[in-house]
Amino acid sequence: MEDVPGTRLGGDGRSAGRTAWRLAALSLMVLALGAVLFATAWVVGGDDAVSDNWVGATVVLALFAGLFCSLVAMVTALYAGIRREPWSTLWLPLTTFPAVVAVVALLEAFVSE
Repeated sequence: MEDVPGTRLGGDGRSAGRTAWRLAALSLMVLALGAVLFATAWVVGGDDAVSDNWVGATVVLALFAGLFCSLVAMVTALYAGIRREPWSTLWLPLTTFPAVVAVVALLEAFVSE
């Protein structure tokens, strides 16, 4: 009965850890789908297919949603770690946001004109 939600007032740290994992996985899926959409449009139509249309707007929205979701996952994982969740189980939510920011910064520096 320890793992059943709602048995204690305020929940437990493990539910926060699971939520952080789910948010990190969701953010990575959203970012991957945005990258697939962008790459497919680029291959099919070139530069005109991704600039100033719904594809570009959707990819930008996916990027912001993925960044925000990974930030929330990191904060939730920090909360779970403070609440005695083992830090070794929180590696994905804790590293997703810094990794996504690093990839976006490198792409901006080396790929964009």
